[in-house]
Amino acid sequence: MKGRQKGVALLVVLLILALMVTVAATIAERNGRTYLRTAAQLQQQQAKWYGVAAEALAGKILQRDRLDLPNKTHLAQNWAQEDRRFPVEGGELQGQIVDGQACFNLNAINQGAGEQTDTPYPAKVFLQLLNNLGEEPLHSEQVTAALRDWIDSDSEPGINGAEDDVYMALEQLYLPANQPMQDVSELRMVYGVDAALYQRLLPYVCALPTQTLLLNINTLRTAQGPLLAALFLAELSPQEAEQLLQQRPREGWDSVAEFLAQPSLEDIETTTLRPMLAVNSDFFLANFSVLMGDNHFSQHSLLQKAGNNFQVVQRKYGLSMMVTP
Repeated sequence: MKGRQKGVALLVVLLILALMVTVAATIAERNGRTYLRTAAQLQQQQAKWYGVAAEALAGKILQRDRLDLPNKTHLAQNWAQEDRRFPVEGGELQGQIVDGQACFNLNAINQGAGEQTDTPYPAKVFLQLLNNLGEEPLHSEQVTAALRDWIDSDSEPGINGAEDDVYMALEQLYLPANQPMQDVSELRMVYGVDAALYQRLLPYVCALPTQTLLLNINTLRTAQGPLLAALFLAELSPQEAEQLLQQRPREGWDSVAEFLAQPSLEDIETTTLRPMLAVNSDFFLANFSVLMGDNHFSQHSLLQKAGNNFQVVQRKYGLSMMVTP
């Protein structure tokens, strides 16, 4: 009888010990997760401040280049240096500054629409850009009209356009914004813009907080020939536009007049086009990526010239976990 009681007591002790081990393991696991979560949050916060510091540095670089050359922005300046890398405590920061006016501003597509009955010039440019990228003419017209309806403030569809009734008939229901785009990614939501077309358009378009079309001919890349050609509508081919950009002086053209005086452009009517061109830029996009441990922090800052300085008018963040091989 006593032996049986001892056996039961031993079994109880073992059960209690197993329970204690289980509780201890659970507490340790929870503490470990809390520690990792806290460490990740601290890394993210530190990376964010690195991004803010890099943003301030970008503003100073742009300010210095502007003070050195007030009336011209070109790709030989310090701001245009690619693949900047800076070691930081616990990781690395990468940064790049790109001209915010070396692209077609989607928010300007209706510029001048209230002043004329004809299709506004920026809409013609976007239509021509689609054609230059290989879209079927009818589809190009539909996408252009849908984009105009997406950005205008009314709910009345234009010819070949798309408003509430079109989007409410889709499998995934939503409504058009009827306001300027806050981000270029909104283009993917415009009726007729599929993933493939969106990817083809990305190197040529942007969404600035202004409804004015103004492109800097000194900062367009050679690969953006289709966009430069679109500005001349059907008067210039993408190949001819690329040749123009290849022949551009290292420090760019000194004026729009000098650019339009190029032999291949002399016979083209440029009265409508001329106000849309510039050799200087006031908008710049600074892209930063901070890698700390397994955390990858991304920041995108839009800077605008304000007096002799550049101030941040828009800031966006992207955060994802890096998968290590």
